[in-house]
Amino acid sequence: MDHAGRMQPGLGGGPALDVLKGAAEGRALGDARGQHEAVCAFLDCLKRASQQGTTAETFTFVAKCAEYDRYLDEKVVEFRANPRGDWPSNAVKSDNNTVIAQVVDEIAGHLRSFSEPAQAYQSLVDYTQARIKALMPPEIAGMRQEANISLIFPFLEKALAVEGDVAEFGCFRGILSVKLAWLIRALGASKHYYAFDTFHGFEIDDPAGGALGVGSFRDDEFDAFGFLTKWSRILPLTPVKGDATKTCAQLKAPLSFVWLDLDMGVLMDPVLRTIWSKCGPDTVIGIDDVGRPETPTVAPWLDALLACGAVELVFDSDRIAPNTFIRFVKKKGELPPA
Repeated sequence: MDHAGRMQPGLGGGPALDVLKGAAEGRALGDARGQHEAVCAFLDCLKRASQQGTTAETFTFVAKCAEYDRYLDEKVVEFRANPRGDWPSNAVKSDNNTVIAQVVDEIAGHLRSFSEPAQAYQSLVDYTQARIKALMPPEIAGMRQEANISLIFPFLEKALAVEGDVAEFGCFRGILSVKLAWLIRALGASKHYYAFDTFHGFEIDDPAGGALGVGSFRDDEFDAFGFLTKWSRILPLTPVKGDATKTCAQLKAPLSFVWLDLDMGVLMDPVLRTIWSKCGPDTVIGIDDVGRPETPTVAPWLDALLACGAVELVFDSDRIAPNTFIRFVKKKGELPPA
């Protein structure tokens, strides 16, 4: 299921999904046989979704199925049903069989709600937090990053199947860099993470008179470059110090994922132009602060790229959670003249 609530082809078209769709549309499950079929269909969809892998397209379905799976386990114990392992070959038995219908009805209700914006956002959050809990020590997970990792990680994970390295432009203290590099390593991906920043704040004022100017995002009490350098000894991570519009030319390999968090169109544009040849049609390009009042040049810059067909929009975070200001795009055509 994607962020708009559409079922992906890998899960669609099967009899199990048809049963659940029927339940979601209100088909009665009044007798024990119907209840049994619906529960087994749910378990089959859970199994198929898990086998597909945790991509950005399936995170909603997998995350919610895991939640329902735990709920069913609780109800099996609470209402003394026969073990779930027996269900495919035997009828579901319980001292109070109506609870099975109640559980299936609750599952169907959640299926109907998958397309609601709040549900889509919460599913992203739940999915990312579950992955972080499974893959990252709590002392690292507990470090506070500035960017919304719940909206970033699923798209980074999707990009792991694309050839190339990962580049972040504007990493500030580098907490997000460490977390994403850790997750890349934990997932066994053969990629390197490059974190670009001046490490002493902005060197220019926002040309549109925005809130950011020379020295913004400077933190002399936190040695971000030294912090990332230490982490680079154990993670596939390299911090790159200096003006990103110039240092980005150091990238030589293809890129699978790009995170642009430079807060000004005048900075993002030369970076994207320099790395454009390293991006393919499947490279995932994330842009932060689109439409944020404090960063007034970012949205017009992106709008111009969309209007000329250079990129296509694949995700707009504000459609599912207002004021989150994140967009993901992919390369579609050629950049307009500078």
